[in-house]
Order: sequence, then structure tokens, then C-alpha cells
Amino acid sequence: MQKMEREGQHDDGNRLDRLIIQTLAVLGGLAGLLIAALQLSSSLAGLSSSHIPSGGSEVGLAAGAAFLLLSLAGISGGVLYTRNRSRAGQLLLICGLLGFPVGYMAWIASIGLGLLGWIMWIPPGVLLTAAGLLAWITPERLRSILGQGSRTADLAPIDQAIFVGAILAGIGLLTVILIIGGFLFYGAEEFLKGDAGRDQDDFSNANIAASMGRWDKAEESYDNILSRNQSNLQAWKDKGYALEKQGKYNEASRAYARARELGDAD
Repeated sequence: MQKMEREGQHDDGNRLDRLIIQTLAVLGGLAGLLIAALQLSSSLAGLSSSHIPSGGSEVGLAAGAAFLLLSLAGISGGVLYTRNRSRAGQLLLICGLLGFPVGYMAWIASIGLGLLGWIMWIPPGVLLTAAGLLAWITPERLRSILGQGSRTADLAPIDQAIFVGAILAGIGLLTVILIIGGFLFYGAEEFLKGDAGRDQDDFSNANIAASMGRWDKAEESYDNILSRNQSNLQAWKDKGYALEKQGKYNEASRAYARARELGDAD
């Protein structure tokens, strides 16, 4: 009789392990599908706008497709867990972590701010990575680390609460680590970036602002460029157009005049 009870508790433990990992994988995959839909829709809108460079939008479409594939693969990893834990864990880890560089590079190409792409992937990335880590470490080993023993038969309600709490705490810690990692990566990139790279970022920001009719924000981006280099011909031309769209005709004339002077000097 006691043997049958232990076997029943063992099955309950296995079901709990499987439920947690598959739930994390499915939630991560669904969050990734939402991110993919947003990325694809914004990239398609960018292709139809004359103010946003088509190259960035095309990269955004590729990133959206990559997000879509990673999300579907993550959901598949949750299903695969019942058949092959090791492979499922590897697949979930790859899907969760690979989305971060994909998002970073896509948003650098589109608006010049890769950190936003990194942060955007955090919800699905954390859930998929947590599921992969749990499948790779194995719940039994985690219980052993928590001092609950390696048997899933010892599943008192308090043990279940500690086990689930440890997983939630791990997800929170993983989120903090990935956020800090994104800021460190962004900081390193900004440190290594020269004025030419910063100019490109500001031109991209100005294009995005102009596409939304925020000519004042576009003007600020051109001013940032000119604060670094007063001889940037394109920045003077574009600033003149932004001022003209705001009805600042006198300032626009001066900006166009400065652009002509630089053009004649060349």
C-alpha cells in the first residue's frame, strides 16, 4: 500500500515538473509570437513610408521572421520535453538566448537603438531560457539543491511551494541579469562607436520622427549631428526641411543658406 502511494506521489511529481516546463515554454512561445507580429507589422509599415530607409525595414522583416521561427521552435521544445528532455532543454535554451542578438541587430538597423530590440525580447527570452535551464538542470537536481532530496515522491505542499518559489525567483534573477547584460552590451557599443556611428543613429531617429510628423524631434536629431560637426551638409539640408515643415521659414532659410555655402565650398 505504501509502495503504491509513493508511486502515485512520484507520478504527481513528474506531472508537476512537466507542467511547469511546458507552461514556461508555451507562455514564452506565445509571447514571442506577439513580439514577432509587432516586429513584422512595424517593418511592413516602414516599407510603405518614404521617410524610413528600406534597408532597415527589410532587416526588421527578417528579424520578425526569426522571432516567429524561434517562438514556434520554443513551443515545439515544450512538446518535445515528454520525449527527450535533453534535446528539449537545448532547443529551449537556443530559442530563448538567440532572440536577444537577433532583436539587438534588427533594431540597430531600423532605428539605430539595439537596446530596444534586446529589451523587447526579454519576456519570451526569459521564459524560454528558464524552461531550457530547468529541463537541462532537471527538477530532481533542483530539489536536491534546495535540500528536498532527489526523489519526486517527497512532495508535501510546503515542498511544492518552495520548489515553485525557487523557479519564480530564478526567473526574476534571470530577468535582471539579461537586462543588465543588455545595458552593458549597449554601453560597450556606444563607447566603441565614433562620431560617424552616432550621426547615423541620429539620422535614423530623425527619419522615424519625421515619419510620425514629429518635425520638432527630427530637428533635435539634426542639431545633435551639427553639434558634433557644423560642416555636415546633409544635416543642414534636412534641418532646413524640418524647420520649414514647422513653419519656421526664417530659420529654414538660414539652414538652406548654410547648406549652399557648404555645397559651394565642395
